[in-house]
Order: sequence, then structure tokens, then C-alpha cells
Amino acid sequence: MLSEHATATRTEPAAREVPRRPGRPVIGSTIEFQKDQIQFVQRIHEEYGDVVRTRIVNADWYFVRDPEIIHEINVRRADIFVKPALAKQIWSLFLGPNSILTQQGDPWKRLHEMIKPGFHRFRIDAYAPVIREYVNNMVRGYKDGELRDVREDINNTALAIVGKTLFDANVEGDANVVFQAMHDVSEMLVEHINLPLPIPRWWPSPGNRRKIAAIEAIEGVIKRLIAERRAEGKDKGDLLSTVVFAKDAEGQGMTAGEMRDNMMTLIFAGHETTAHALTWAWYLLAKHPDKAEKLHAEVARVVGTRALAVEDLDSLPYLTQVVKESLRFMPSVWAYMRAPTETTVIKGYTFPKECFIFISPLVLGRDPRNHPNPLEYTPERWTREYERTLPKGSYVPFAAGPRVCLGQGFAQMEMKLVLGTMIQNLVPKLAPGFEPDIVPELSMHPGKRGMQIAVEFRPDAPLRPS
Repeated sequence: MLSEHATATRTEPAAREVPRRPGRPVIGSTIEFQKDQIQFVQRIHEEYGDVVRTRIVNADWYFVRDPEIIHEINVRRADIFVKPALAKQIWSLFLGPNSILTQQGDPWKRLHEMIKPGFHRFRIDAYAPVIREYVNNMVRGYKDGELRDVREDINNTALAIVGKTLFDANVEGDANVVFQAMHDVSEMLVEHINLPLPIPRWWPSPGNRRKIAAIEAIEGVIKRLIAERRAEGKDKGDLLSTVVFAKDAEGQGMTAGEMRDNMMTLIFAGHETTAHALTWAWYLLAKHPDKAEKLHAEVARVVGTRALAVEDLDSLPYLTQVVKESLRFMPSVWAYMRAPTETTVIKGYTFPKECFIFISPLVLGRDPRNHPNPLEYTPERWTREYERTLPKGSYVPFAAGPRVCLGQGFAQMEMKLVLGTMIQNLVPKLAPGFEPDIVPELSMHPGKRGMQIAVEFRPDAPLRPS
């Protein structure tokens, strides 16, 4: 039975067949997808168009690049498009079944309303001094001429920022533990996508033991934070207090399982994706020194040598353009999935109930119909007029609609403050001869080799070592 939305719309185009990439017997396109996911998704759209299906492991996946259809899925029909069972299964292995990322329907709405107050604008702005302090500490730790893995530095800094701003806790001592655990978890969970049957938690394989050890390492940090806040019994106005003390409409707080799962979610979503977005932004500036110098000139003109403040951000339009262009060109959240709760027709294409729909902000950002000269890194494109003319659904680095990332405002402010402080002090430069890998796991990152940079302080850098 077709969706009421579709049958009630008389202007719905005539039925259109979704083209199929044939692939191999039984496993379809699984091997090609596993080999190079980004290249596969780009190529399948180039060869078959905006909507195409193919078999991955044991089910048909629908790859969608049409912004109008994506806007329908994210916004206009968000009530019937949910996270698919596969995505929930993968996330639940790490985040747990009670996470805001794995819940749907009324349970999701309940958690959303309980957590949302922690991301109000006035609270986000109050986090700015802490962000500034931690990025200053990172830059002060550099020495002119040394080689650094800026990915690891930014990840550790972002974790410290999350710990202090959202949880009012010092997690710097846990940074390396969480960084390595996140890496292990990402690798293990992506492997689960490619398995026809999930490996049970009790199975004593080396990979399973590594995954469980990584999850338990992060759980140890979380349990300590929750126990400390409960012992204090004091609402400090941060996100941890929101999680520990929040009440729903019925006056009920979160269960122990809900606290654990949503703290796991907030630590992951609050630092890893932002850190990788910043890592790619620094890489792009290093590859485009003219853009880096233009950004530095703006920051120098507006801020001078004093510390960057949240009040400065509205006066730094090119910084905003750099962030937007970096998220278009190299989005850390490079793909996500949805599934309809009922068979649905959009623009004549039929999407069967519970089918897997694959959407890639990276592919959307590289489509020349949305963004002229998409392989050129051009922050200047992001004018108000440009954004007004963008097709709805064509730029979704934080998704959109009811399931838009709750921490979007926090992430954007953090990116601007960190990037602005770094460009105020440092010249973006890769280590000689270095080019990063591109690894599309839970977030897109530069792999085990990291992002190797050569540190070069500017002559007038306020944080330059004496």
C-alpha cells in the first residue's frame, strides 16, 4: 500500500523505474562498495543518475542524490523516514539502545526534549571562553618547525572542550584513551556494515575483544562523570546536569541506561565529527594558501593580536564562508541513511517499506548542478544570494528537519573559534611530501597516518613561544 502522502498528491509525476546496478550474483555490489565507498557512491550516481539501487550484503540499498527527494525525506516527510534497522543495529553496538541517535518516535521525542535545553544559544555562547582557553593551550604547545599530527591534537583539544563545556569535567587525562578507543570503535563498527550477520558480543574474536575493550574504556570515563555529578547533587547548568537531572513531561528522569547511552552519544558527536571537520578545514587551507592568507587578513583586521571572542564572529564573514565551504568540500559526516516506515512514492520513484536509503552530503557537495565548479575550493561562493538559490536538500552537512544535529550551533561556533585562533597564530602547512588518506568510517578522517603538518608561527602571532 502506498503512502497517504503519495496517493493524495495529484501532481505526483508518472511512475519511474529505479535503475539497478546489477553487481555480482548473491552479493551484488558489496565488494566494490567495501573497496572504496566514496568512489563507489560517486561513480554509481555518475553512471545511473540521481536514484539508483544495488544489492549491498543481503539487501537492496537505494542511493539518492536528488536534492528535492532528500528534502522530502529530511523535512517534509520526516515523520515516515527514520533511521534504518541496519544503522540502529550498528550504532547500538557502541552507543546503546537508549541513545537519541538510535531511538525513534515518542521515545526519541522524549529524549530530544530532555537534552535540547543544554544546547540553547545562551548556553552555547557561554562556552566560548573555555573553547578559547583549550585551543590556546594547544597552540602554545607547538614549536616552530616541528612536525605534528594536527588530527590528534585537534581531537584531544575537542574532547577537552566537550569535557569542560558540556560536562564541567577535566577529561584531559582521558584524552588518549578516548582517542584510541574512538578509532578502534569506528573501525569495528564499519566492519559490521559489511557482514551479513552481526557478530554477537560474546563471540571471542580478536576484533570483538578489541571493540568491547574500546567501548568499556569510554564507559569508564562516562561512569566516573555521572557518579561525580550525582554525588555532588548540584545542577551546574551544563549538559551533564541536563542528562542527570532532567525530567520529562511525566516528571520522570532518565534511567541509568539512558544516561549511559546519551553520554556516549554526546562525547562521540560532540568531539569526533567536529574535530575531523576542523582537520579537513586546516588541510584545505594548507592546500590553498591564498585563501588562508585572506582569512588571516580578516582576523588580523578585526581582532588584531587579542584573543578571539564569540562577539567577534559576526564581524568575520570570511571565516564563516571558510567553514561552510570546508563542510561542503570535505564533510566529516560524509553519509547517512534513512528508511521509510511505509512504501512511499517521491517524484515518481517508489521506495519500498523499510528499504535502506543512502544519502551523501559529500556527493551532494560535488554535484555541479548544485555548486558550480565543485572541485574548486571557493569560500567566496557562500554569499546570501548563493545560499538563497541553492536547491533545498543540496547542502545538508548536519542533516535537516526534525533530526537535524542538536549540536549544530555548538559545532559551528567551536569550528570558528578554533580555526580563527589557529589562523591568527599559524600558517597552514602540510609536512613536506605529505598527503593524507581519506577514510570514510563513522566520520570521514585521514586514517592512521593522521594529518601531518609543519608548524610555522606567524611573526606577529600572539601565542608565539618566547
